[in-house]
Amino acid sequence: MKNPSSVLWFLSFLYILFSSHSIAQPYPPLRFLTEHSPPGEYLNEEGVVTGVTVELIRILQQRLDEPGEINILPWGRAMKIARQEKGLALFETVRTEERESWFKWVGPLQSYTVSLYGLKQRMINKPDLKMAPQKYIACTYRNSAIIDEIESLGFHTDRNLILTSKVGDCQKMVLLGRADLTPISDLGLDNFVSEASKIGDELVPVAFLTKRQRYLAFSLDVDSKRINRWQSALEQSYRDGTMRRLYQPVYSESIIKRLEEIAKNNVKNL
Repeated sequence: MKNPSSVLWFLSFLYILFSSHSIAQPYPPLRFLTEHSPPGEYLNEEGVVTGVTVELIRILQQRLDEPGEINILPWGRAMKIARQEKGLALFETVRTEERESWFKWVGPLQSYTVSLYGLKQRMINKPDLKMAPQKYIACTYRNSAIIDEIESLGFHTDRNLILTSKVGDCQKMVLLGRADLTPISDLGLDNFVSEASKIGDELVPVAFLTKRQRYLAFSLDVDSKRINRWQSALEQSYRDGTMRRLYQPVYSESIIKRLEEIAKNNVKNL
């Protein structure tokens, strides 16, 4: 007959072994989804997902020891998958009241303003907002968080609002004369100004639309402790200069300082 104390010791050893193993197990890998939206996210000439926001996410993955594939999809498809499947993170996702309960949020990755712009040669004078929907065609991309604001000005898809499948398409349509107005954030304004100048034109602000913030949106099944780790790592990247080093070549100083100030204030509020 076996010694009861030996059996008890062996069972205790197994309990400790398996408990320790369970604690040490890493989180299951996350799948990251994004869209084509330079300079934050795009495919380079070798077909590799890159961009300043993508590189920031990869640095956070390394710091948190959380490898995960990053895929570029059309925004509408990416949003649909992120809402239906588990273990996902979608970026750069505008955080709105409607979307608040859809995800768990880490950020912001960006804080910015959005206004409606057109080319001066077609605007001539700054149009009366009440008359703009009768004279002009607006354009934005499908499933954009800004559609409600544009429609509130009197633009509608069955009459004078074009919806495209990809960010940047509307800017091209405005430059080609196929649309008159499109929303532009201060993140991408400098690039659009440059493109307009190449065709001998300049941009005219027609209407301020809104202030927005973009986030990493995690599916609801992701553990809240894991979300907190990502939030802490992101804010640390704002404080230690990592974000600044990546963003400085493509974004203005005011945009970078907004994020640094957010991280600084969050430390004060702890």
